[in-house]
Amino acid sequence: MSWLTEQPEQLAKLLTWEFWSSLTGLLLNKSFMIVFIIGLTWLALKVRQLLINRVFRIARLEEKQRNTLESLLMSFTRYVLFILAFMMCLSNLGLEVGPIIAGAGVIGLAVGFGAQTLVKDLITGFFIIFEDQFSVGDYVSINNGQINGTVVSVGLRATKIRTWAQHVVVIQNSEIRISQNFNRERMRAIVNITVPYERDPAEIEFAVQTVSSQMVQEWPQLFLKDDKGEPVEPPQLYGITDVENNALGAKYTITSLVKDEHYWTACKEIRKALVRELRGKGIQISYPRRIERKDPDDGYDSVTTSG
Repeated sequence: MSWLTEQPEQLAKLLTWEFWSSLTGLLLNKSFMIVFIIGLTWLALKVRQLLINRVFRIARLEEKQRNTLESLLMSFTRYVLFILAFMMCLSNLGLEVGPIIAGAGVIGLAVGFGAQTLVKDLITGFFIIFEDQFSVGDYVSINNGQINGTVVSVGLRATKIRTWAQHVVVIQNSEIRISQNFNRERMRAIVNITVPYERDPAEIEFAVQTVSSQMVQEWPQLFLKDDKGEPVEPPQLYGITDVENNALGAKYTITSLVKDEHYWTACKEIRKALVRELRGKGIQISYPRRIERKDPDDGYDSVTTSG
Protein backbone atom coordinates (compact mmCIF):
# COMPACT_ATOMS: atom_id res chain seq x y z
CA MET A 1 0.00 0.00 0.00
CA SER A 2 2.92 2.33 0.67
CA TRP A 3 4.04 1.91 -2.95
CA LEU A 4 0.58 2.88 -4.21
CA THR A 5 0.47 6.05 -2.10
CA GLU A 6 4.04 7.05 -2.92
CA GLN A 7 3.74 6.43 -6.66
CA PRO A 8 0.39 7.91 -7.73
CA GLU A 9 1.66 8.84 -11.16
CA GLN A 10 2.79 5.31 -11.95
CA LEU A 11 -0.51 3.91 -10.73
CA ALA A 12 -2.45 6.35 -12.85
CA LYS A 13 -0.34 5.43 -15.82
CA LEU A 14 -1.13 1.75 -15.31
CA LEU A 15 -4.84 2.48 -15.30
CA THR A 16 -4.84 4.41 -18.57
CA TRP A 17 -6.29 2.98 -21.76
CA GLU A 18 -3.18 3.81 -23.76
CA PHE A 19 -0.97 1.65 -21.55
CA TRP A 20 -3.19 -1.42 -21.79
CA SER A 21 -3.71 -0.86 -25.48
CA SER A 22 0.02 -0.69 -26.17
CA LEU A 23 0.66 -3.71 -23.92
CA THR A 24 -2.01 -5.73 -25.71
CA GLY A 25 -0.61 -4.72 -29.07
CA LEU A 26 2.88 -5.69 -27.98
CA LEU A 27 1.72 -9.09 -26.71
CA LEU A 28 -0.23 -9.73 -29.87
CA ASN A 29 2.74 -8.74 -31.98
CA LYS A 30 5.09 -11.01 -30.03
CA SER A 31 2.61 -13.88 -30.11
CA PHE A 32 2.08 -13.42 -33.83
CA MET A 33 5.84 -13.49 -34.46
CA ILE A 34 6.27 -16.63 -32.36
CA VAL A 35 3.43 -18.34 -34.22
CA PHE A 36 4.96 -17.16 -37.49
CA ILE A 37 8.37 -18.59 -36.49
CA ILE A 38 6.78 -21.91 -35.52
CA GLY A 39 4.88 -22.04 -38.81
CA LEU A 40 8.00 -21.14 -40.77
CA THR A 41 9.92 -23.87 -38.95
CA TRP A 42 7.23 -26.42 -39.74
CA LEU A 43 7.34 -25.38 -43.41
CA ALA A 44 11.14 -25.60 -43.42
CA LEU A 45 10.96 -29.13 -42.00
CA LYS A 46 8.61 -30.19 -44.80
CA VAL A 47 10.71 -28.51 -47.49
CA ARG A 48 13.94 -30.00 -46.16
CA GLN A 49 12.32 -33.47 -46.20
CA LEU A 50 11.30 -33.05 -49.84
CA LEU A 51 14.74 -31.72 -50.80
CA ILE A 52 16.63 -34.49 -49.03
CA ASN A 53 14.40 -37.17 -50.55
CA ARG A 54 14.83 -35.63 -54.01
CA VAL A 55 18.61 -35.34 -53.68
CA PHE A 56 19.07 -38.92 -52.51
CA ARG A 57 16.68 -40.17 -55.17
CA ILE A 58 18.91 -38.58 -57.82
CA ALA A 59 22.18 -39.65 -56.16
CA ARG A 60 23.61 -42.95 -57.36
CA LEU A 61 23.87 -44.70 -54.03
CA GLU A 62 22.93 -48.16 -52.87
CA GLU A 63 19.56 -48.41 -51.16
CA LYS A 64 21.00 -49.27 -47.74
CA GLN A 65 23.60 -46.50 -47.89
CA ARG A 66 20.97 -44.03 -49.12
CA ASN A 67 18.61 -44.91 -46.26
CA THR A 68 21.39 -44.55 -43.69
CA LEU A 69 22.60 -41.16 -44.91
CA GLU A 70 19.06 -39.89 -45.42
CA SER A 71 18.05 -40.82 -41.87
CA LEU A 72 21.17 -39.20 -40.42
CA LEU A 73 20.75 -35.98 -42.42
CA MET A 74 17.06 -35.73 -41.53
CA SER A 75 17.89 -36.03 -37.82
CA PHE A 76 20.73 -33.50 -38.02
CA THR A 77 18.75 -30.86 -39.92
CA ARG A 78 15.79 -31.27 -37.56
CA TYR A 79 17.97 -30.38 -34.57
CA VAL A 80 19.48 -27.41 -36.44
CA LEU A 81 16.07 -26.00 -37.37
CA PHE A 82 14.74 -26.45 -33.82
CA ILE A 83 17.74 -24.61 -32.37
CA LEU A 84 17.39 -21.77 -34.87
CA ALA A 85 13.66 -21.44 -34.15
CA PHE A 86 14.33 -21.37 -30.40
CA MET A 87 16.94 -18.64 -30.82
CA MET A 88 14.60 -16.58 -33.01
CA CYS A 89 11.85 -16.84 -30.40
CA LEU A 90 14.21 -15.66 -27.67
CA SER A 91 15.34 -12.75 -29.85
CA ASN A 92 11.73 -11.84 -30.53
CA LEU A 93 11.06 -11.70 -26.78
CA GLY A 94 13.86 -9.16 -26.41
CA LEU A 95 16.57 -11.41 -25.02
CA GLU A 96 20.16 -11.05 -26.21
CA VAL A 97 21.03 -14.15 -28.22
CA GLY A 98 24.74 -13.35 -28.61
CA PRO A 99 25.71 -13.92 -24.94
CA ILE A 100 23.63 -17.14 -24.92
CA ILE A 101 25.51 -18.47 -27.95
CA ALA A 102 28.85 -17.45 -26.45
CA GLY A 103 27.95 -19.07 -23.13
CA ALA A 104 26.84 -22.23 -24.90
CA GLY A 105 30.17 -22.34 -26.72
CA VAL A 106 32.12 -22.07 -23.48
CA ILE A 107 29.96 -24.71 -21.80
CA GLY A 108 30.28 -26.95 -24.83
CA LEU A 109 34.07 -26.61 -24.74
CA ALA A 110 34.14 -27.50 -21.05
CA VAL A 111 31.83 -30.47 -21.60
CA GLY A 112 34.01 -31.57 -24.53
CA PHE A 113 37.07 -31.80 -22.31
CA GLY A 114 35.12 -33.73 -19.70
CA ALA A 115 33.40 -36.04 -22.17
CA GLN A 116 36.21 -37.32 -24.35
CA THR A 117 34.43 -40.63 -24.91
CA LEU A 118 31.47 -38.79 -26.41
CA VAL A 119 33.81 -36.90 -28.76
CA LYS A 120 35.43 -40.20 -29.78
CA ASP A 121 31.98 -41.68 -30.44
CA LEU A 122 31.05 -38.76 -32.69
CA ILE A 123 34.31 -38.87 -34.65
CA THR A 124 34.14 -42.65 -35.08
CA GLY A 125 30.48 -42.47 -36.09
CA PHE A 126 31.31 -39.86 -38.72
CA PHE A 127 33.99 -42.07 -40.28
CA ILE A 128 31.75 -45.16 -40.14
CA ILE A 129 29.16 -43.32 -42.20
CA PHE A 130 31.64 -41.48 -44.42
CA GLU A 131 33.58 -44.64 -45.28
CA ASP A 132 30.38 -46.70 -45.59
CA GLN A 133 31.71 -49.46 -43.33
CA PHE A 134 28.16 -50.75 -42.89
CA SER A 135 24.64 -49.50 -43.47
CA VAL A 136 21.14 -50.08 -42.13
CA GLY A 137 20.05 -53.62 -43.00
CA ASP A 138 23.55 -55.10 -43.24
CA TYR A 139 24.43 -58.23 -41.28
CA VAL A 140 27.64 -57.55 -39.37
CA SER A 141 29.97 -59.15 -36.86
CA ILE A 142 31.49 -56.69 -34.40
CA ASN A 143 34.81 -57.17 -32.60
CA ASN A 144 35.55 -60.72 -33.73
CA GLY A 145 32.06 -62.07 -33.13
CA GLN A 146 31.24 -60.41 -29.82
CA ILE A 147 28.08 -58.98 -31.44
CA ASN A 148 26.42 -60.51 -34.49
CA GLY A 149 23.25 -59.21 -36.07
CA THR A 150 21.51 -56.85 -38.46
CA VAL A 151 22.17 -53.12 -38.25
CA VAL A 152 19.02 -51.28 -37.17
CA SER A 153 20.38 -47.73 -37.14
CA VAL A 154 23.70 -45.96 -37.49
CA GLY A 155 24.09 -42.71 -35.55
CA LEU A 156 26.93 -40.36 -34.80
CA ARG A 157 27.13 -41.57 -31.20
CA ALA A 158 25.95 -45.19 -31.21
CA THR A 159 24.93 -48.05 -33.48
CA LYS A 160 21.96 -50.36 -32.87
CA ILE A 161 22.21 -54.02 -33.90
CA ARG A 162 19.41 -56.58 -33.73
CA THR A 163 20.69 -60.07 -32.98
CA TRP A 164 19.28 -63.34 -34.31
CA ALA A 165 17.36 -63.70 -31.01
CA GLN A 166 15.75 -60.29 -31.82
CA HIS A 167 17.60 -58.49 -29.01
CA VAL A 168 18.60 -54.92 -29.85
CA VAL A 169 22.18 -54.21 -28.81
CA VAL A 170 23.34 -50.59 -28.60
CA ILE A 171 27.11 -50.22 -28.93
CA GLN A 172 29.03 -46.96 -28.73
CA ASN A 173 30.83 -46.19 -31.97
CA SER A 174 34.19 -45.81 -30.24
CA GLU A 175 33.88 -49.42 -29.03
CA ILE A 176 33.70 -50.73 -32.61
CA ARG A 177 37.26 -51.78 -33.43
CA ILE A 178 36.74 -54.60 -35.95
CA SER A 179 33.64 -55.00 -38.11
CA GLN A 180 32.87 -57.71 -40.63
CA ASN A 181 30.17 -56.90 -43.17
CA PHE A 182 28.30 -59.83 -44.70
CA ASN A 183 26.43 -57.65 -47.21
CA ARG A 184 28.76 -56.42 -49.91
CA GLU A 185 27.28 -57.95 -53.08
CA ARG A 186 29.31 -61.17 -52.96
CA MET A 187 30.16 -63.78 -50.38
CA ARG A 188 32.08 -67.05 -50.57
CA ALA A 189 30.18 -69.94 -49.07
CA ILE A 190 32.70 -72.27 -47.41
CA VAL A 191 31.54 -75.73 -46.35
CA ASN A 192 33.80 -78.30 -44.68
CA ILE A 193 33.14 -82.02 -44.51
CA THR A 194 35.31 -84.79 -43.04
CA VAL A 195 35.53 -88.23 -44.65
CA PRO A 196 37.49 -91.30 -43.46
CA TYR A 197 40.98 -91.67 -44.91
CA GLU A 198 40.04 -94.94 -46.58
CA ARG A 199 37.80 -93.24 -49.13
CA ASP A 200 39.31 -92.33 -52.48
CA PRO A 201 39.45 -88.52 -52.99
CA ALA A 202 38.15 -89.07 -56.53
CA GLU A 203 34.86 -90.31 -55.05
CA ILE A 204 34.47 -87.15 -53.02
CA GLU A 205 35.28 -84.99 -56.04
CA PHE A 206 32.68 -86.77 -58.16
CA ALA A 207 30.07 -86.37 -55.39
CA VAL A 208 30.80 -82.63 -55.16
CA GLN A 209 30.45 -82.26 -58.94
CA THR A 210 27.08 -84.01 -58.79
CA VAL A 211 25.94 -81.71 -55.99
CA SER A 212 27.16 -78.68 -57.95
CA SER A 213 25.12 -79.61 -61.02
CA GLN A 214 22.01 -80.18 -58.92
CA MET A 215 22.40 -76.91 -57.02
CA VAL A 216 22.89 -74.84 -60.17
CA GLN A 217 19.68 -76.27 -61.62
CA GLU A 218 17.54 -76.20 -58.48
CA TRP A 219 18.87 -73.03 -56.81
CA PRO A 220 20.12 -70.73 -59.60
CA GLN A 221 19.12 -67.59 -57.67
CA LEU A 222 21.70 -68.27 -54.95
CA PHE A 223 24.84 -67.90 -57.02
CA LEU A 224 26.72 -64.86 -58.22
CA LYS A 225 26.50 -64.70 -62.01
CA ASP A 226 28.57 -63.11 -64.78
CA ASP A 227 27.38 -61.00 -67.70
CA LYS A 228 26.22 -64.12 -69.55
CA GLY A 229 24.06 -65.27 -66.65
CA GLU A 230 26.35 -68.16 -65.72
CA PRO A 231 27.47 -68.82 -62.14
CA VAL A 232 30.87 -67.25 -61.51
CA GLU A 233 31.89 -69.99 -59.09
CA PRO A 234 29.41 -72.86 -58.63
CA PRO A 235 30.03 -75.28 -55.75
CA GLN A 236 33.43 -76.84 -56.32
CA LEU A 237 35.95 -78.89 -54.39
CA TYR A 238 38.70 -76.59 -53.15
CA GLY A 239 40.69 -79.57 -51.94
CA ILE A 240 41.81 -81.42 -48.84
CA THR A 241 42.48 -78.74 -46.24
CA ASP A 242 43.36 -80.89 -43.22
CA VAL A 243 44.66 -84.43 -42.72
CA GLU A 244 45.38 -84.30 -39.00
CA ASN A 245 41.92 -83.27 -37.81
CA ASN A 246 42.23 -85.22 -34.53
CA ALA A 247 42.45 -88.48 -36.50
CA LEU A 248 38.85 -88.14 -37.67
CA GLY A 249 39.74 -88.26 -41.35
CA ALA A 250 40.53 -86.00 -44.28
CA LYS A 251 38.74 -82.65 -44.26
CA TYR A 252 37.45 -81.51 -47.65
CA THR A 253 36.49 -77.89 -48.32
CA ILE A 254 33.81 -76.89 -50.83
CA THR A 255 33.53 -73.26 -51.94
CA SER A 256 31.13 -71.18 -54.03
CA LEU A 257 30.55 -67.50 -54.78
CA VAL A 258 27.00 -66.54 -53.82
CA LYS A 259 24.91 -63.41 -53.48
CA ASP A 260 25.27 -61.76 -50.09
CA GLU A 261 21.57 -61.96 -49.23
CA HIS A 262 21.58 -65.73 -49.91
CA TYR A 263 24.78 -66.59 -48.02
CA TRP A 264 23.18 -68.51 -45.15
CA THR A 265 20.72 -70.30 -47.42
CA ALA A 266 23.50 -71.35 -49.79
CA CYS A 267 25.64 -72.82 -46.99
CA LYS A 268 22.65 -74.69 -45.58
CA GLU A 269 21.56 -76.13 -48.92
CA ILE A 270 25.10 -77.17 -49.91
CA ARG A 271 25.52 -79.07 -46.64
CA LYS A 272 22.16 -80.75 -47.04
CA ALA A 273 22.89 -81.79 -50.64
CA LEU A 274 26.35 -83.09 -49.70
CA VAL A 275 25.03 -85.24 -46.86
CA ARG A 276 22.31 -86.64 -49.10
CA GLU A 277 24.74 -87.40 -51.97
CA LEU A 278 27.44 -88.99 -49.79
CA ARG A 279 24.88 -91.10 -47.98
CA GLY A 280 23.44 -92.25 -51.30
CA LYS A 281 26.89 -93.38 -52.46
CA GLY A 282 27.63 -95.15 -49.20
CA ILE A 283 30.32 -92.67 -48.17
CA GLN A 284 30.31 -92.22 -44.43
CA ILE A 285 31.01 -88.86 -42.79
CA SER A 286 33.57 -89.09 -39.98
CA TYR A 287 32.58 -88.44 -36.42
CA PRO A 288 34.05 -89.38 -33.01
CA ARG A 289 33.11 -92.80 -31.59
CA ARG A 290 33.77 -94.60 -28.34
CA ILE A 291 34.14 -98.37 -28.61
CA GLU A 292 33.83 -100.50 -25.48
CA ARG A 293 35.76 -103.78 -25.39
CA LYS A 294 35.68 -106.35 -22.66
CA ASP A 295 38.95 -107.72 -21.30
CA PRO A 296 38.55 -110.94 -19.27
CA ASP A 297 41.32 -109.92 -16.87
CA ASP A 298 40.99 -106.15 -16.50
CA GLY A 299 37.31 -105.60 -17.17
CA TYR A 300 36.02 -103.02 -19.66
CA ASP A 301 38.30 -100.83 -21.69
CA SER A 302 37.22 -97.92 -23.86
CA VAL A 303 38.90 -96.68 -27.02
CA THR A 304 38.01 -93.51 -28.90
CA THR A 305 38.18 -93.90 -32.63
CA SER A 306 36.72 -92.33 -35.78
CA GLY A 307 35.06 -93.24 -39.02
